[in-house]
Amino acid sequence: MATSTKSVRIKDILTRDVVAVGPEDSLYEALTLMAENRVSALPVVNGKGQCVGIISSTDILSFTRELTEELDEYPMFESSHQWLLDQLEEHDLGRRSVHEVMTPDVITVGPEATLVEAAQTMLSNRVHRLPVVDDKGRLLGVVSTTDLLAAFVRQAEDEK
Repeated sequence: MATSTKSVRIKDILTRDVVAVGPEDSLYEALTLMAENRVSALPVVNGKGQCVGIISSTDILSFTRELTEELDEYPMFESSHQWLLDQLEEHDLGRRSVHEVMTPDVITVGPEATLVEAAQTMLSNRVHRLPVVDDKGRLLGVVSTTDLLAAFVRQAEDEK
């Protein structure tokens, strides 16, 4: 007999082999990991294994847009060239830390949450992935919209 969608738990469908970064890692390292693993976001995990944030390609693009707007406010005349060079060096994305750009108020879900609860959390918070954490905030895995869709499709096929 097929199990109900309401009885499937996130612990049964989450991705456990998760690539993560630390808050002190550079944006260059985060972007490299995203590209190598073909993901658009990474959980940010501290030394205790706790999920302290999430960094996405959208976060990085927003950050670079803010820097561009900030630099556009300054007039481009000869005496500002050195200042501009100093600013570009100061804002070198490769050296900036993940914690400067990450979303610290990460929306998470516990392993016992149901598919429906996770889907409702994603919808109400407009996110595409949820770090799955234990009661101490330690990262257990990640569940994405693709994981949820696949689980819902499996359930629908089982109910046929």
